[in-house]
Amino acid sequence: SIITVVTFLLIGDFNRKTYSAILGTILGVMISGIISYIFGNLSKLTGIHMENGEQILYLAGEYKVKINGLMFTSILIASLGAINDVAMSIASSCNELCKRNPDIHIDDLFTSLMDIGKDIMGTMTNTLILAFTGSSLNLMLMIWGFQMSTKQFINMPIIAIELIQALSGSIGIVLTVPITATISIYLIKKKGGLPNKINNKKIT
Repeated sequence: SIITVVTFLLIGDFNRKTYSAILGTILGVMISGIISYIFGNLSKLTGIHMENGEQILYLAGEYKVKINGLMFTSILIASLGAINDVAMSIASSCNELCKRNPDIHIDDLFTSLMDIGKDIMGTMTNTLILAFTGSSLNLMLMIWGFQMSTKQFINMPIIAIELIQALSGSIGIVLTVPITATISIYLIKKKGGLPNKINNKKIT
């Protein structure tokens, strides 16, 4: 949360667009974290199978570090950048649409933001999955070299961790779009002093 607030304030200063992006990011990351926590517990993952997990386990006894908590934290940090990008893109789009057309209807504004979000969702989700795949490429080549069966491959804890990372991050990105769109419309259009009318007729 601190990283998000500082980054957005440096980029966008203190305004409603920045506040919308911050709230959208925080909620998106929270959703991603909840999903990763649920699937992590269902999969009974402890985090020991992470990269350098055994070394971390040794340190955990001395410094009282919870490895499973560290695993979920790494998932959140990995998805934070992509969710950041999506939230700011939607908030900026809302701000510009309201500037260019102050009379835009709220329903039309939300539809436009969702259309913009669809393109962002596709590219950012793809980026996130490719990043996780690239980080595990050496492992996948090693598994391929040992001619491991598909069943064994899917049931490997390290693969489960990568799948949870990709899944929770992707769902977080997808849900960040409507969440940020709703917050942006409320803060920028309804609270920002812009007229809520269309075709020169006030909307009731």
